[in-house]
Amino acid sequence: MQEKDKKQNNPTAAEIFIEYIDTVNHQLREPVSNIFASLPIMAENISNNNTEAALENLNAVYRRTYSVIKCVNNLSVVSKLQSGYEYNKEIIDFSQLVKNVFQSSQMVLPQYFSLDCKADDGCIVRGSQTLLGIALFNLLLNSLDYRQEDVAVKVTLKKENNKCVLTYRDNSKGIRPEIIGSVFQPFYSADPYNDGEITNKFGLGLYIAKQAAEHAGGTILMQSEFGKGVNIVISVPQCSECETSVLKSRAADFVLNKYSDMYVQLCEYCVLPDLI
Repeated sequence: MQEKDKKQNNPTAAEIFIEYIDTVNHQLREPVSNIFASLPIMAENISNNNTEAALENLNAVYRRTYSVIKCVNNLSVVSKLQSGYEYNKEIIDFSQLVKNVFQSSQMVLPQYFSLDCKADDGCIVRGSQTLLGIALFNLLLNSLDYRQEDVAVKVTLKKENNKCVLTYRDNSKGIRPEIIGSVFQPFYSADPYNDGEITNKFGLGLYIAKQAAEHAGGTILMQSEFGKGVNIVISVPQCSECETSVLKSRAADFVLNKYSDMYVQLCEYCVLPDLI
């Protein structure tokens, strides 16, 4: 009996790989199957001149297609990280990136999402704007995935002792203390309100956030009181570089680009850009 319990608590590499493949299979198969099943219904509605129903089905296909893109994009990012691929280090206006990520998200998320975002100007860091942007969107996604009521997020970015410190707080379900040490592992996904049972999600969001922070020479820490949300602190060294060399971002880059990380990562919840 003890050997069986030990095996369950310490799965082999083959068992982990099989579980991972099952997750990938589910994450890709479900939206693709739904798209495939929707096409004949949409064709029938068009044939019968039922344009309202056809448009409704078309929008459902549109959202599911974003889910597929999201799966592929996240797998691409993680495969690069785990294979030793070196993301370019850029000099980034982190203040502007934080404001633009959260403010643009507020424009497309439902009314049950509220945001309080305050960022000091002049937080300049050296890292990957791509990784940091995806990391911030993934923090939002976790708040939405594990919400227990209207979603309230508070974000602050401050300069402290030659570091840029981002604090992210939400009112989500929180995380059980026995699993909080595992949440930054790749492919680890657990529903905190289901006794920590593994879900069919990829479990890559916090892993990418950790890699983004470390790539910029920083750290990420999480605190959570179960049932009362999470508190995440990302601390990155401040970079003293000429203002003219700093890579900037704009909220419009996320809102106007229908393939931006914002729409892809938040596709289950946000208002997607118009098809026409």
